[in-house]
Parts: sequence; C-alpha cells; structure tokens
Amino acid sequence: MDMTIGDLVRFNEFLDSTIDQKNLDEEFITLRQAELEGISKNSDVKYFPFVALSYAKLMELTVLLAGKYADNCQITDFGDLVINPRHIDVCILNARSIKEDYGITGSIPLWFKKQVQECTGSQYSEDLGKMAVDPTLLFHFVEQGLLLRIVKKERHGRLSDQFRDCIPYDAQSAFSKEIEEFNPIAHNPVKDLGCGGGKVACLDVASWLASNTVLNVVKGSLKADLIDVLRDVMSDDYLKSINTKFEKAQDSLAYINMGRKNFGNFPYNEEVPISEWAEINQTLCHFTLDGYGMIQSELDKSFSNPCYKSPFLNGLLYNAPKTQDTNVTLCPTPARISLPIAPPVCMTFTQ
Repeated sequence: MDMTIGDLVRFNEFLDSTIDQKNLDEEFITLRQAELEGISKNSDVKYFPFVALSYAKLMELTVLLAGKYADNCQITDFGDLVINPRHIDVCILNARSIKEDYGITGSIPLWFKKQVQECTGSQYSEDLGKMAVDPTLLFHFVEQGLLLRIVKKERHGRLSDQFRDCIPYDAQSAFSKEIEEFNPIAHNPVKDLGCGGGKVACLDVASWLASNTVLNVVKGSLKADLIDVLRDVMSDDYLKSINTKFEKAQDSLAYINMGRKNFGNFPYNEEVPISEWAEINQTLCHFTLDGYGMIQSELDKSFSNPCYKSPFLNGLLYNAPKTQDTNVTLCPTPARISLPIAPPVCMTFTQ
C-alpha cells in the first residue's frame, strides 16, 4: 500500500475510534488537524481527493461541536471555535525610531503595514490593525529595528490588561498628564474605568495600542482554517450545507442567549409548557454524526475504487495533473499565501 494512502487510512481509523461526542472539544479536533496537515504536506496531487475528504470529516466534527456549544449557550467556547483566532501576535512598533529615522508623522501602524505589503507583495488589512503574514518575516523587522518585540496575545482577557506594562515609561508619563488635564477633579480614572491597579487608564492603554502596535493573525479559528482548506476542493453544494449548519448554530445560540428560555434543565424543564417544545426543537441544532458518516462513506468508496468521483468534491480536483509536485500542500496558511524569507533589498524603507 502506498505510504500516503496507508497514513490516511490509519489516520481515519484512529479518528473514528477515538471520537467521543460527550467529550468532544476544540483541542481534540485541532490535534487531529495538525496530524492531517503532517500527512498531507508535500503530498502528490493525486491524493488530494482523499485528503480533502479527511479534512471534511474534521469539518463535520467542528459543525457538530458548534451545534453542541450553541444549544448549551456556551458563548465563549462557540466564539473560540467559530470566530476567535487561536493565535494572535501583537507586534510592538519602535515608534520613536520610525518617527526620527523615517520622518513619519501620520499613522505609524498603517505605514508599517505598507512596508509589509511591499516586502510580501500581498494585500494587508486595515481592520483593527490586523495582518496575516508569516511570523518568520516579522523577525526581520525586529532585526531592522522597526519592531521592538512580538508578544503572543492571551486568547481571553482584554488587551489593555495584558499590555499595560509594555507601555514605555515616557508614554505613561504623557498619558498621565493628559488624564490630569482632562480630569481636574480628584478621583482615580483607573478605578472608574474598572482597570484594576494599572498605572494608565484603560482608555489610554487602548489608545497607545492603536498607535504603536499591529496585530498579526498567526492561526485563525478552527472553522476558518478548515474553510480555507475546503473552499477550493469541495463542491459548492457541500460548502453551502456547511454554511447553513453554522448559521443554524448561530440562530440557536442567539435564541437561547436572548433569555427567552433560561432554565436550569433547558429545554425540557417542567417550567417549560409542552406547547413550546415544538418551537424549541425547531430552533435548536440537535446535530448528529450523520454528515460525518456520509463523508466517511465517500472516503471508503474512494479508497476502494481509484476511479470513483465523489459528488462532495469539486469536479476540478479530478482534472488536476497527476504529476508529482513536492511543493503542493493542502494545508491552511495565513492569508492563503506563501511568504518567502524577504531578501535584503526589501529592507530599504521609504515614506
């Protein structure tokens, strides 16, 4: 048996044997995703149908988990699974050096992102200062003195709480003067803003972060990563069905979160009239492993018959050249681009 096929068979057998719906969580799927990425890396294109269906099984588990979180009003877990990136780096800019050496008087974060764009040839996002570039590239900017350091953001908690101590002393002094001028009445602005015991008010920490840092999305949410992989390899109908299920999960979460049904034994507490059960059942997800089973059936057919073309896959996938290409991967990458190490010429910056 071909090594790649053998690895995929073993991966799927292990996945099938270790699924526990009651204890299924994001960590389990993420670990399986990392294993599958290792198998699919540098795979020949002829194996893409098998790899794609294996990724689809992970997507089905993600949908199942999203429905579970939604039906149980686990807002934080749902947000982490579907929306919140798993890894964000906060890149602290050397604002003083950039102002003095390059004469930048406008938005320093925007200027820096334009330098990243020139080096990578990719587009950048201005939304909340976010970027999506290979972290390796950013260390070249550290060496050039444009970045002071790169700090991984805590997944939960406010940026102002985590990065208050990162503000240089002179910046803290400037903020303190602004606070005194704006608040002549003797009171503690930090306490009023609920920031704890920091030296700088939350509002000013947020202002400093906006002016002196950019966010780099290193690892998106599990849902986003899997969608990036499946977008070009699965059929439109399948992708629409996945989006429909996620929309169903969001509706379920909103329904419960509105407080319309807030009972300890939701949804079938004795306080809930029987007449409302139909509405509840129609709104909640109640997702099962049926979708997972259908994908596994397609995978079994593909393994047993190399000529079988699964309707769940994009037909163009079967038309790809069957030549060996060691540079081809079916793995998610930041911003769906491949970033090489920037050559020295890219490190000459202009305003």
